[in-house]
This record gives sequence, C-alpha cells and structure tokens, in this order.
Amino acid sequence: MSNRNIIEISDLHKHYDQLEVLRGVSLTIAEGEVVAIVGPSGAGKTTLLHVVGALSSFDQGRVVVDGVELSGLDSDQAADFRNQRIGFVFQMHYLLPEFTALENVCLPAMIAGRDRKEVEAKALELLSLVGLAERTTHKPAQLSGGEQQRVAIARALINEPKLLLADEPSGNLDSYNRGEIHRLFFELRDKLGITVVVVTHDEGLAQMSDRKVTITDGQIEL
Repeated sequence: MSNRNIIEISDLHKHYDQLEVLRGVSLTIAEGEVVAIVGPSGAGKTTLLHVVGALSSFDQGRVVVDGVELSGLDSDQAADFRNQRIGFVFQMHYLLPEFTALENVCLPAMIAGRDRKEVEAKALELLSLVGLAERTTHKPAQLSGGEQQRVAIARALINEPKLLLADEPSGNLDSYNRGEIHRLFFELRDKLGITVVVVTHDEGLAQMSDRKVTITDGQIEL
C-alpha cells in the first residue's frame, strides 16, 4: 500500500434544503486501501460517497480525489472526471438488458471514445478476472444476481480507474454471493492496485476491510 492519499476530505458540509446531511466530515483514505463506510440509514454514508464521486456538489469544505480538487470542476469536467478516474458499483447493477455481458462492460470505454478492439480485449480480460470468462455472450436475464453484479464491477473497471466506489454492492444478494463479491474486492485491490470504498450495512464486509469508518448524524465517529 502506498503512503499517498487518494482521498482527502476536510470540514465537509452538505445540505439538502434545511437538512444538514454532512456536518464537518474530515477523512483521508490511502491509495490501495479497502475502506468500509458504515452507520445507520440516513446518516450520510451515500451522500459522502456521491460527493467523493463528483455525483453531488457540496456547500463547504475541501475534497481532493486523486489529486483533483472537486470544488473547481464544472459539470462537464465532473462528468469527465467520473468517467476517467472513478468506477461506480451500486446495489442495483443497472445493466442494459438488450446487451451481452461483454457489451455492457465495454460501454463506458466506448463513451470515452476508446478504440473498440482494444476495449473488447480489456473487457474480456476483466470478465475473466471477475470469474465470468464463460459468460461473456450472455445477456443479463441469463445471469444470476451475483453474476450480474460481477458484470457491473467489470464495467466499473473498464476505464482503469484508481478508485472504486461501491454503494451497498451486495445488498440484494444471498449470503454466498455476498461473500464472493466481498472477496472479489480484495482480489481486485491486490491485482489492480485500486482503492475500494464501500458503503455497507454488512458487518462481515466491514470486518474484512482494512478500515471501518462509522458515520452517525452526518459526522464521523472518532
């Protein structure tokens, strides 16, 4: 693990109307860490993840991700930043039903304008890495829930991000597939050197992680 911080957050505040969702959050995450963000529903976990991923703006504080200060980005720059620097995995996999696993994985790279042949080769490599080498031509309806989430993880990695953000990635899965997805995050960290930040209610995943960060009422418990 490097000593470089890939995420640096200081005194972060975020409001929705009159409700203050994040109340002075400060947090650093080192490159190569697997960090679980836990806490009760409504505590601000997903909001924090969305701010770090440049999906949501913030009202006060400083957020630097992979050397980029997010407050300085306009909407187009934020979109480029998300596409090129960050992989997202959500509870719902959001795969396009008419496309195969391979085509779903390729999509973000095609949007980024990369060479099709190179993208397809990378997508096959990633599908093999997540254990789906035999399922590349299957459409989502032909895949199990765990397999669909693995496709979503491969898709999140196609543009070779340094940071993977996951919001309840195993929330819809049975215990076996939850365990498999959790192990996969560590495998990907070890093989690709990526940093993984996971919002989860799953205590098993939180305990496996390098570090557990607890948020309560918009603040990090110390």
